[in-house]
This record gives sequence, structure tokens and C-alpha cells, in this order.
Amino acid sequence: MGLRAWALACKANIPHPSGGSQRFWGTNRPSPGTGGIPLPLPGRRCELFVQLPIQTSEQLAHALADCDLPPLSGIAAQLVAALADEQLDITYLRDLIAQDPALTAAVLRWANSPIYGTARRVNTLDAAISILGLAKVKVRALAFFITNAMTPPPGINREVFLESCMHSAGYAMWLAVAAGLNESEAWLTALLARLGELVIGRLDAPALDYVESHSQSVQQRWAMERERVGFDEGQVMAAVARHWFFPEAIADALSKCSQPLGYMVLSPLAAVVHLAMLLADQPVVDAGSLQALPADVLAALNLQVEWMAQHIPERASFTDSLG
Repeated sequence: MGLRAWALACKANIPHPSGGSQRFWGTNRPSPGTGGIPLPLPGRRCELFVQLPIQTSEQLAHALADCDLPPLSGIAAQLVAALADEQLDITYLRDLIAQDPALTAAVLRWANSPIYGTARRVNTLDAAISILGLAKVKVRALAFFITNAMTPPPGINREVFLESCMHSAGYAMWLAVAAGLNESEAWLTALLARLGELVIGRLDAPALDYVESHSQSVQQRWAMERERVGFDEGQVMAAVARHWFFPEAIADALSKCSQPLGYMVLSPLAAVVHLAMLLADQPVVDAGSLQALPADVLAALNLQVEWMAQHIPERASFTDSLG
């Protein structure tokens, strides 16, 4: 469903999927720890040189250039480069993170989460990285910068929007493990795909408002985005990822995630993100939700609904804060 539809449900005190009731409406707080990324002005519409809907990838790239997308800071750019480095040294990553106090505090907070059940408090980056793992720290540190730079437009509460991002990312990580894919890469790709909606808001704020007001499901949201803008949130974020020099496997998956079987070459990562976003859109994920997933996408990943139904993760475990 759209964020604003979910917001109306929250206003009516319908239970939020993670428990209790929450509201999307609220004032956006300043975003700390952007690592030098200038924060975009919320709700600013691009001065487009092409009319919507955008027709070509080249026009999309020009439109995004006119949106004042936040450039990656030196630290964030080095983290992007590190995504493809399988031999990354823990010392290099530690020293990189230590350059940003807010990121350092966030990494220590993640390591001290009850999820990891550490017997004593973690006080050093070396210990935190050892507990979390290099791959997880790389993607979460990068997501920390990007999510803090991507300010939601007025009317969408940052914390609750990020929660929906984390749900998509969490389900993608779970599905990636089951499908034999890189779980950290899947986590990051799903998070980025969800953030694409905010980029659409910067391309054309009325389009975002229309989609949020009228879409009742994530599939409908993607279709409306393509109709109004010319590209859906995953495709828009793929262009941003290429602009930021992300690995092509991630950009390719973003571009295909709304229709993973609609291309000659299958991206398993795109298929995982597709399923994850469908699950994150459900108020509750149970055996019925899994049965409703597209059978052809499940088959492409060789995922068995029976196994999945026995191993559904707790959604609350996805929502450890990035901020």
C-alpha cells in the first residue's frame, strides 16, 4: 500500500505491523551524520528540461542531474568502492568509519543490540566489526549516509518511512540466504529500491502525492510511477546508483526489481528484492502471504513456500535504527 494510505490507517489507530499505532505525519528532524553529504531541500521540484513522463534513460539522467542529488562524501564513496572488495581489510574499514563520529556511534550501537547477545558492552570499532562482520558493516555504514541524506518530503515522517525501508531490506536478506545469494548485497539493494520513492518526489512532488494517495499495493504503486514519471522507484534508483558508481549488479537489480521476469537475463537479486517488497507491503506475513507470492518468481529462485512458512522471521528484528 502507499505510505499515505498506511498513514490514514495509523491515524485511525489501526495497529501498525510492528505493533502499536504510529503516524507518518510529523516534522522531519535534522539528519545527523551525513558524512559531508549536503542535505537536499525537501519537496523541491526539479527544473526539468523534459516533460513527464520521461521517455528515455538519457532524459532520466538529465532530470536527476537537475534535482541536486546529494553527492557522495569521501567516506561514502570509499564505502561504495569497498562493496566489490572481497579482500577488504578490517583495519581499513575501521579507520574509514572512525573519521565520522556519528557513524562510529551508530556502529557501536548496532553491535550492542540485544540481537547479538554480547555478554559485555562493545566499546571499540574493532570489536564491533568482528561481531557484525565486514560485509554487514560495509553496507550498513553506506546506508547510514544515504538514508540521512535522503530527506523525505513534508508529510512523510522519516522514522516510519525508514521502518518500511528496513522491512524491505530485512525480508530481502532472509530470502537471499534461502536462495543462496549475498545477504548483505540483497539487504542494501532492497533498501535502495525503497528509497527510490523519495527520488521520485524530488523529480515531481505532485506525482509522488498522486501515487501515495491512490495506490493500494506496491504493484499498483510501481505501475502508477511508471505511468506518471516514466520510470518506477527501482528504475529511478538504478540511475542514481550508476551515478554514484555502485556495482553494476546492484544497479541492474534495481532496474529490474519491479518486473524481475520481464527481461531476457534474469537477475536473481532483482527477484529477491521484488519478493521482499511484496512481503514488506503486507500488514502481517504468514503462510497465506507466502502463498500469494508470484509462483514464477519463487520458482526462478527455487524457493519453497513450505520451507519459508516454517522460517518466517520476526519483523521486529529488522528495525534496528540506521540513524
